[in-house]
Amino acid sequence: MNSTRLIALLAFATVILVLGLLSDSVASETDPSLPVAETPYVLGDPIEAYVEFMMSGGPPPDGIPAIDNPRFIRADEAGLRPEAMVIGFAHGGEAKAYPQSILVHHEIVNDVVGGLNVGVTYCPLTATAQGFERGETTFGVSGQLLNSNLVLFDRETESYFSQINATGLSGEHRGHTLAEVNLIWTTWERWHAAHPDTRVLSDRTGHLRNYDRDPYGSYTPLRGYYVEDRTMFPVMHRSGSQHQKEMVVGARTADASARFVLGDLESERIQMTENFLAVYDPTFHTGVIYERPDGVELDGLRVLPGGDYEFNGEIHPPRELPFEPLVSVDAFYFAWHAFYPDSEHPRVP
Repeated sequence: MNSTRLIALLAFATVILVLGLLSDSVASETDPSLPVAETPYVLGDPIEAYVEFMMSGGPPPDGIPAIDNPRFIRADEAGLRPEAMVIGFAHGGEAKAYPQSILVHHEIVNDVVGGLNVGVTYCPLTATAQGFERGETTFGVSGQLLNSNLVLFDRETESYFSQINATGLSGEHRGHTLAEVNLIWTTWERWHAAHPDTRVLSDRTGHLRNYDRDPYGSYTPLRGYYVEDRTMFPVMHRSGSQHQKEMVVGARTADASARFVLGDLESERIQMTENFLAVYDPTFHTGVIYERPDGVELDGLRVLPGGDYEFNGEIHPPRELPFEPLVSVDAFYFAWHAFYPDSEHPRVP
């Protein structure tokens, strides 16, 4: 083989190699796979039992339309009352607020925040606002309910997921736990004070809805379904130890789950169970839950005036304590108990 032909073949091989690498790079950037957690959350019941108990809430898949192309406005354009409930998410230097008055009609917003593709989900029946990484797919409302709670699906594989336990019930992702992000369920006044540059989901959604009317009642003032000591659909586990609509803050790991009554946590500021540590966050009137560290003495954790905490001589905001943070979920008591009847909780003396 002469040198000219050899050089030509080498050049051709190099081009093929580069194109292959570029192809792999493009494929990875547009990979439609759905991010899932490395370790699934603990479950209160077998998946088979969940699937058997799952029922129709009335609408067909996408009958409750998710917002797939959300528009946002400035805070001063939002016109929200201070006490209006919002779902907040801050990531990558960007903060957004999703009014409950809009989400009650759509339940899911497929969005991008700080460069992260997320599904912001809200179930009005269980008062749960939870965020999930969505990769290049989008989420929809399936129309099914489990323990009166939203069942969502991803449009790439059509796998169904329970919102509260974030776990696949059917399809390719059965048994997988979604990669979850922390959302904040709070008032507009509190969120705006903490994030003055926040953008707000516009009611120009492309759907014909009366966003001044909540079909379940009202949070301002609190009335209707949101305060009634009843559920609208059957649940797998029920307890009368708390008002059904008492707000709790829950968390789960691969091995255990816990729930803390928000009112009690607000009063005590610090609560613990065998595997969990919860502190009250007065900025948003919610709880922040950490894994309780093994072998670490927590007697040095103290409450400070103004909402911070001191641990071993160092001062920390509620969300920056030197422990392993968990995704904390605000929920109605009945809903958390329905999924996690054996949750750890502080014992009442």
